Amino acid sequence: MTGSVALAGVPALANEPIQVAGYPEQVALAEGDTGPPVIRLQYTLAGLHMYNGPITGDYDQRTAYAVRAFHAYLGIEPSYGFTALDWIRLESVPTDPEIPDRWDEPDRIEVDIGRQLLFIVRDGEIAGILPVSTGGGYRYYSDLRGRHVIAYTPHGDFTLLYHQYGWSCLPTCVYKYWGITSIYGIHGYPNVPNRPVSHGCIRVTMADSRWMEPLLYVGMPLHVWDTAPDTTPEPPPRY
Repeated sequence: MTGSVALAGVPALANEPIQVAGYPEQVALAEGDTGPPVIRLQYTLAGLHMYNGPITGDYDQRTAYAVRAFHAYLGIEPSYGFTALDWIRLESVPTDPEIPDRWDEPDRIEVDIGRQLLFIVRDGEIAGILPVSTGGGYRYYSDLRGRHVIAYTPHGDFTLLYHQYGWSCLPTCVYKYWGITSIYGIHGYPNVPNRPVSHGCIRVTMADSRWMEPLLYVGMPLHVWDTAPDTTPEPPPRY
């Protein structure tokens, strides 16, 4: 069951012409671009909880990752560049994030493996939508387990068991680690490509790992899935 958790505080776009073809105001943006169109983009993506950086007007790496999250959220091929058509897509962003309705868990994390997105829910509302990279499905030798294993992110229902501040290296060095099992967790990493490549942990960017740290806590529920599962509907109110 999906649909009760919606994007809160989505700002209306400025009253300016939306251009498609032959209109110079409709511009594509990419890393390195600057100016008012980038400010507008950052402001709007911040309202969608996909951009959590400062409004600078600089299309930097943080902005590019937010654009990637925006594309993944819409279910289109994610990229780091913002096309002219994306301005029109911004006007009709679905408010239903297509994550499970868990009425008894107002605080939680949902990891959508299919879209490679992580949703932070606080007090029943979306607080952040972050791009991730999960288990790549390849075979590798695990120093931790002393054998060859498949790079797989476990699916199911978990809780955040513990948190490590800063860097930890056991044996791979990871940043601001949140453990969900004795082996797997969520962590910041310098490389978070637009596809599953990790050994099985849920990678977020270094900037996102810092930003989300105060929103998470030990004991917070976490759910990992390929397709949003059905959940128990909220019981009717008692009169």
